[in-house]
Amino acid sequence: MSDENQTDKNQFDDINQNPDRSLWIMSAVLVLVAVAILPFAARHSSVVRSIATMCGFDLG
Repeated sequence: MSDENQTDKNQFDDINQNPDRSLWIMSAVLVLVAVAILPFAARHSSVVRSIATMCGFDLG
């Protein structure tokens, strides 16, 4: 019985070892999306304007 409790505790410790993991994953996904958009943004000014509008800037 105590071995089972120790195993559960070890799994719990492994999960909580890095509480910022989800934040790092979300940041990495956002960076990948931003890098993937760059070639299209360089070719089409409408994409740049759409991105600027989403960020709250008015390019005119």
